[in-house]
Amino acid sequence: MKPEAAVVGAGPAGILAATVISEGGFTTKVYEEHPVIGEPNHCAGLLSVTGLGKLGIDLSDEFIQNRVYGGRVYSPDGEFIEIRDRKPRAYVVDRGRFDRYLADAASDAGVEFMLSSRVDRLRFMEGTCMGFTVDGDVHTPWIVVDSEGAGGRLLSRSGIETGQSGILTGYNTEIGGVEVDPELVEVWFGDEFAESFYAWVIPIDESTVRCGLGTAGGGGIDRLKGFVRRRFGASKLRGVTAGQVCTGPPVDRAAYSGLLLAGDVAGQVKATTGGGVVMGGLCARLAGETAVDALGCGDICWGRLSEYERRWRGLYGRELRTMYTARRLLNRMTDERFNGLLAGLMEADLQGVLGDLVSRGDMDLQAGVIREAVRNPRLLYVLLRGVGVAALGELVSLLR
Repeated sequence: MKPEAAVVGAGPAGILAATVISEGGFTTKVYEEHPVIGEPNHCAGLLSVTGLGKLGIDLSDEFIQNRVYGGRVYSPDGEFIEIRDRKPRAYVVDRGRFDRYLADAASDAGVEFMLSSRVDRLRFMEGTCMGFTVDGDVHTPWIVVDSEGAGGRLLSRSGIETGQSGILTGYNTEIGGVEVDPELVEVWFGDEFAESFYAWVIPIDESTVRCGLGTAGGGGIDRLKGFVRRRFGASKLRGVTAGQVCTGPPVDRAAYSGLLLAGDVAGQVKATTGGGVVMGGLCARLAGETAVDALGCGDICWGRLSEYERRWRGLYGRELRTMYTARRLLNRMTDERFNGLLAGLMEADLQGVLGDLVSRGDMDLQAGVIREAVRNPRLLYVLLRGVGVAALGELVSLLR
């Protein structure tokens, strides 16, 4: 049976959009190129406690592996600041199991999953998306939600450039037999192994970690081996998965006649960390609600679907722009400047101030934390010394 709505991609954004549409009373199919939902798994798998709450996702030991209370931020020279809260700030999740958990709930809501179904091309006629092809076969739902992930290959193949930028490659591996604090995530900066991004150590338990990095440079696997050697004294990796990390701004346009973009493909991602599950999921729900409204009215033209643009940009546009500006500021910092910044924070004994900001802040909507940081005279003084007046002024201008 021809679906009334089709979603491309069975990641969290695609599944959540499909669930909303199906619950709205319309037949919905999700087209996923891989034979198993959630595989291959190339996500770091750290989701905020508040973020899962905003998405309305019930917690389950089916996908939760650990609870994290804070973290350590390392400068390139190996010095670090530790921030620890009294309550859990994030969950370490198995993303494959997490995605399948969402898919099971979507199936219960009536969503049908078409696995091993790689969408080849979107079909446009006079500016309206009229469906797509899968292995040459034409599919013509009334409305399409594109949640394919970062890069936007489908629109690009149709001659439409979305303006997406800042796509890096991320690498992940799991390492056992190590000693770590199971309550703390580690974030390591340094161009040697994580050019224009950072490396991470995410504890699964006391002796097992998920370790990875994102980089704008080449040789990612060798960089990861180098980082693991530095951190744990080992260089043999049991297996590495790679995927795209979005660190750019939102795309120029996320709504077209007959088509909505949601998730990483729309740049609905925290550019500071590359995390897109929560922000992308929130926007995907809005895409689903817009699709329900459009299908109910029998109007899938841009005039109707542009409501999606108004809603998600109104709610999250400023947040996304602020986090992108912060990412650009970090990218411009040399290793020497970052060493100086961290040393300045430690010399000024500001770890307690930072910890208080983080405990009251939102991991997913970070503009509030950034705003408070630049309003604190002691922090502002250290930031000015570390990043410079011009760079910090660009960030502050977005917070007014």
